[in-house]
Amino acid sequence: MISRRALVSALTARKVADWVVIERAQEVASLVEDRALRRAESRTRWTLIVHHDVSRGRGTAHLELGTRQGEAGDLVDQAISLASAAIGPAWTSTPAAAPAKVNVLDPVLERADLAVVAADLAAKAKRPGGTEVRLALELLRERVTVQAESGFHTAWTATNLRAEGLVALGEHSLEITREARRRGDLDLDDAIARAATDLALIGGAGAPVLGPCAVILGADALLHGGGLGVWSVFADHASAETERQGLTRYRQSTAIAPGADQIAEPLTITSDGALDFAARSAPVGDEGDAVRRFALIERGIATGLGISAREAARRKVDPNGGVRNLVIARGTWNDAPLPTRTIEVRRLRSLAIDPYTGDASLELGLAIDRQTGQAFTGGTLRLDLVAALARARRSSTALRRGPYLGPAAVLIEDAELI
Repeated sequence: MISRRALVSALTARKVADWVVIERAQEVASLVEDRALRRAESRTRWTLIVHHDVSRGRGTAHLELGTRQGEAGDLVDQAISLASAAIGPAWTSTPAAAPAKVNVLDPVLERADLAVVAADLAAKAKRPGGTEVRLALELLRERVTVQAESGFHTAWTATNLRAEGLVALGEHSLEITREARRRGDLDLDDAIARAATDLALIGGAGAPVLGPCAVILGADALLHGGGLGVWSVFADHASAETERQGLTRYRQSTAIAPGADQIAEPLTITSDGALDFAARSAPVGDEGDAVRRFALIERGIATGLGISAREAARRKVDPNGGVRNLVIARGTWNDAPLPTRTIEVRRLRSLAIDPYTGDASLELGLAIDRQTGQAFTGGTLRLDLVAALARARRSSTALRRGPYLGPAAVLIEDAELI
């Protein structure tokens, strides 16, 4: 039987250079309406990180386990064997820093029966007339304990709610996804209502009129697929490992795109893993490193990187837990009409972003031509997403959803629908 104490004892006995053990004792409740499935379970997840030094350098193994069965000694021996097969340049772990102070536990769910809460969420979800809604919910409450070779030890309790669903009206349907730390932030009714409104538009939608246009990306298009949506392009470019290899689109202390630092409202983006109740907040990162708030871009200039423990040692700086929640400065755009043809993109069918160049293909699922008021489906936008978002006008209204806090919409004034 695997336990944290047994793992620590086995690691200590084998005298590896450095290690981190993360234990997640989880309570999970799931509800899937399509299959009339309701399930509650308790489980333990383990993350074991082992750094092993030999004369040729240091190797690292990262193991994820979903069982308590087995022998701790065998598991540690396996990790050492994997680390020995992945020897790279030598580096020394930085001293552990204090974990971030952040709230990730919903007081309402601290002692609640998660299965009852899941059933209540499904029962109380507002379902507009004429629509068919099928939901899948997963509620998680976990006790996370982190222990490291340096003597670092911390623990916290977190909650997480995730809702997925299919909203159908007539022959058309839309998928919805929401994730939150607190029940009150899940906004399930809002997601269903938005989908129902868009489905009514899709029913009367026509074909796209191709050509030059200005583009408004609304909230659901901006955050397509859940998570960070189009803004993930900046998270990709903020990898310290990728930047050191020269594979990023822009370099530190330079403008992220030509002229990006000279426009009226230059872009500022911050990674904030200590944002209370945000989806990717945590006191400690996945490698046992303390999470920190840091700027990725300041007024159009690249300033910060997500730095792992290994990369921090090579750069002789402190790790920061990597890029987590993105906080993006709002602008002053108030949705005023434009003299040029403008399309409002409400939904994307797909979003593909090249992580190195920032070139993106946005396949439109639903848009409205603001000149004619006609809804349409289809069409593609090909954008240099870094440059487009760097120069985009950002709304004055804010949106908080999952790991995102920033403008509710952006206006890209120079695009072409193809």
